Amino acid sequence: MDEKAGVRRKLERAVGQKLREFVWKDQKLQEEVRDYLDARDDMEREGAWESLEEEAERLMWLVSQGEKVAKAEALEGVKAGLSGGEGEELEIVSRRHERERGVEPDSFVGPVSTAMVQAMSEFFAGRAHQHPEVIKFRDKVLPDRFLTEDEAHALIASYATRILPFNKFAEWGIPVVGHRAELLDRAEGEQFDPLNHWVTIQIDPPGIAETVRYAYPLPCEDSNSWYVHKDGAMIPIITGLANKQRGEHLYPSWLWPGSVVDELYELSVELADAFDWPGTTTAPLWRPSNEKAAQFILTGRAPEVSPIDAKWELKKGIVQQKPQWRAQLTIPPWLSEKEVLQAYRLMRRKLPRGRKLPDKPLTLEVARFVWEQERQGGYKKRSWNSLREQWNEEHPGHRFKTYNQFQKYFKRGADVVKELNFRWPTA
Repeated sequence: MDEKAGVRRKLERAVGQKLREFVWKDQKLQEEVRDYLDARDDMEREGAWESLEEEAERLMWLVSQGEKVAKAEALEGVKAGLSGGEGEELEIVSRRHERERGVEPDSFVGPVSTAMVQAMSEFFAGRAHQHPEVIKFRDKVLPDRFLTEDEAHALIASYATRILPFNKFAEWGIPVVGHRAELLDRAEGEQFDPLNHWVTIQIDPPGIAETVRYAYPLPCEDSNSWYVHKDGAMIPIITGLANKQRGEHLYPSWLWPGSVVDELYELSVELADAFDWPGTTTAPLWRPSNEKAAQFILTGRAPEVSPIDAKWELKKGIVQQKPQWRAQLTIPPWLSEKEVLQAYRLMRRKLPRGRKLPDKPLTLEVARFVWEQERQGGYKKRSWNSLREQWNEEHPGHRFKTYNQFQKYFKRGADVVKELNFRWPTA
């Protein structure tokens, strides 16, 4: 029997279920399988199996979450004509669970900094209300008043505002606020094409049904077609956005570039960056957004300034290496040293799960020594006793009596390096 097939059967017994093919072929999981099969002895093989089983359980958990998400999004995707294949489930859910985790600054700032934040918030709110692009956008959207929170969510969730640009609302006599929109038809096909897609949308009032197309190159004779480009490249229809439920309104997971909501999101990020407003969400392609800033544009209620940006950031991994977490603090120069330290300590409380640094450096020094010898020897395997003898010659102050003892120290150090800060931060 093929070695890998045997590992797969053993792993399926360990996790209690069959592994789907795209899970089994996951690059990280296959790397763990190779580590297990290449183990030099029983102790190393035992450690490799623990890592392999843990990775399989993590992937199966992501799949289960992905299926829940897929079910929730399936209805919306069918309506909008936006869908992805089964093989994308794991990637989509992984992206969602790898988003940065923020820390609220008001949990550690002192009274002076709190007063500073409140003063800045009021000052920035005034500047934001006078921003030329905010005034221009409101003139096109608002009915001589600010919207209620529910009206704002209804606007952002509307199929029409997520598809149509402003000129279509004016051309067809559609009120931006207070309309109802339904998708009647869409482009057929097994795979959604973000560069060539059409839908038929019904909008009341004024009681019209129109077919619109987002396509490149433009069919010149079709006045209901358009596309948007940036830096010389066409922007595809954006998918994979979060399905946010706001009251009775569900934000679709897609967005057409150049639409009303797309312009709203673009302005929201500009405001959030300028005025230190929290909550900017990184989205696929060209469309990050800031929900609090978008609500400000529509409702007039400005969020409080968040000058301290404290978050966990997940670095990208490669085939041979899992991604690692990094604590990231962005602070203004007026923040006191004490509050900076408090912010860091608060981040440390949410330290990503993994092995802790040892109290003494010896295990790490042994791990470094073994890896150094492997590299210098062209990664050819050497016996543990040979490595122990060379270590003892070079480190007479830390001699090991048996190769088992030396191997144990190596494994402890190696586990710390391999498993330090690789898992999700604590909630």
